[in-house]
Amino acid sequence: MTFLFLAILLAAPPAHYLEQWKTVRGDDCGEVLFLAGRLKKFQYKFSTAEQDRILACEKRVFPVKGTGELGPNHVFLVPARNQIAEHPERRLARIPAGIWYVGFVPFLVDFARRQFQALPEAERTGNAPDFGFGRHVKKDAFLIETQEHPDGRGPRVRVTFDEARELCKKAGGDLPDEEQWEIAARGASYYRPFPFGEAIPMPCFGRTGPQCAKDKTHLDLSPWGLWNLGSGVAEWVLPVPTRSVPTGMSITKGGTTGDHYYWNIVPARRLVPSQTRSDAIGFRCVFPEKHPTVH
Repeated sequence: MTFLFLAILLAAPPAHYLEQWKTVRGDDCGEVLFLAGRLKKFQYKFSTAEQDRILACEKRVFPVKGTGELGPNHVFLVPARNQIAEHPERRLARIPAGIWYVGFVPFLVDFARRQFQALPEAERTGNAPDFGFGRHVKKDAFLIETQEHPDGRGPRVRVTFDEARELCKKAGGDLPDEEQWEIAARGASYYRPFPFGEAIPMPCFGRTGPQCAKDKTHLDLSPWGLWNLGSGVAEWVLPVPTRSVPTGMSITKGGTTGDHYYWNIVPARRLVPSQTRSDAIGFRCVFPEKHPTVH
């Protein structure tokens, strides 16, 4: 096993990555960072000019560092799983102010499209995604619940969109808008497809639904320390002015524990009648940065 690991580690990068790296435009920072991340896994030796290009893109895409640490080539790393495990459980996580990417990453659109086509036809109806949507947004700092809003021992479910929002307002906050939800799920990574990482867990590859529920739930921790953004229950979120929602409909993000993986892709959104009450839909609240109950 050790020999196999070393063989993979020392293998040359795939030819298609090298070819794309040679031709990528320096101002296409999404692709620059995506390819650089892949090449690093193969121990590719970057020239000084290449390192400068990567660093320039990191500064452009992630101009606000927030809390965390610097990794190789000054890559900004938000708290990792082992770091979070060493700290006391928190009710709220702080997301720093900054400029963040939301929407579908061009380099991963084909992957997202294949996942969407694998959905049962009934789940695709009314939820046609705009795979071309993606942009940078400026957001103020906010606090967000690290777990779904509770009701006794589990998440609060069987509430309509308006009821969920009212419960958050009574607690001093509001529902997150879908951009805040994406930022909380993606962390500082431009190309992170899922809240729990870059890929479908290997034990679940090619399988969907409840067969992989345990594997997915165990991994479902976002870089900011939020649980269950891709498992548990789907979550009501507020719309943003730049994306229309049909009258009488609202948006849920994330997916239930047994959902197809498409609903775990960070930009994926479901259009659901606003008056829906379901055991599969809950919510979490966001609060101003200086919320009085935070110590």
